[in-house]
Amino acid sequence: MERLADAETLDDVPGIVDPRVQAPSNPPRRIQQKFVGASYLDAYREAERFIGAAFDRWPTGDQGEHLVLDFGSGWGRITRLLMSRLRADQIWSSDVDTQMTALLHHTLPGVNAVTNRPMPPTVFHSGSFDAVTAFSVFSHLSEEAHRRWSAEFARMTRPGSKVFITVLEENFLAQVAGAQAAVAAGEADTFATNLAAVVPDAQLALEQFRNGEFIFGGGGDDGPREQSFYGWAAAPREFVERTWGANGFVVESWIPTGELFEQAMVVLRREEAGPIARAERFARRAVNGLQRRIAR
Repeated sequence: MERLADAETLDDVPGIVDPRVQAPSNPPRRIQQKFVGASYLDAYREAERFIGAAFDRWPTGDQGEHLVLDFGSGWGRITRLLMSRLRADQIWSSDVDTQMTALLHHTLPGVNAVTNRPMPPTVFHSGSFDAVTAFSVFSHLSEEAHRRWSAEFARMTRPGSKVFITVLEENFLAQVAGAQAAVAAGEADTFATNLAAVVPDAQLALEQFRNGEFIFGGGGDDGPREQSFYGWAAAPREFVERTWGANGFVVESWIPTGELFEQAMVVLRREEAGPIARAERFARRAVNGLQRRIAR
């Protein structure tokens, strides 16, 4: 207690960051590159294309009242662009990496940054969010993680809410096939060698993808993103429609790979309560009915 009491005293409380007034500090280049494969202007240009397309399709209603979750926020480039359109108190950022949570608290004071576990549930109440962004997140999650998080997104949102995600398509698996051919010919550089290891047989994976199968391979890093749930994932449209549809979402837009960036952008709209939300509603009704009977 004495050590805490003797610590440095701030002259004032930190101000809430507003990127429209003053740009917040960026993380080191190596952190930017590790999370998004680009840095500074290139990284922000890609993020702006994503956010611009999202706001062209934004949920109806009073934007000033919307609550938004930037899921898998990493170092916060999407969060920063959300903050150029919304107030800090409207935005929640969530990531599996506690170091990134600390980074956001330091560079983006005023944003609600939290750490989530690799698998649901989250700490958020049911029906909390009007919109959720997840750039380059579902392109890395295993099939089990994809399914479980789509169900959690259904719980966290409400009818009329929208979810904006990106996924890898056939183009990615074709790149892996090309890398494997380069390895076989002894012509692969380090990048191609690493890419070739994503799946054992890229041609087979291509065939499976074209048949509507989810493809997951490679993965893991030196941080909290374990190989069990994190790697490279290609999700065909049939899989996305089936998986998210089971949780009350419809695919409103599908922007193919190459139009905005090297992933497809998917806009999902919540139309009705998914099975988890329906179960919660049924349970609440049962409890309320029991309470009324006891009161009699």
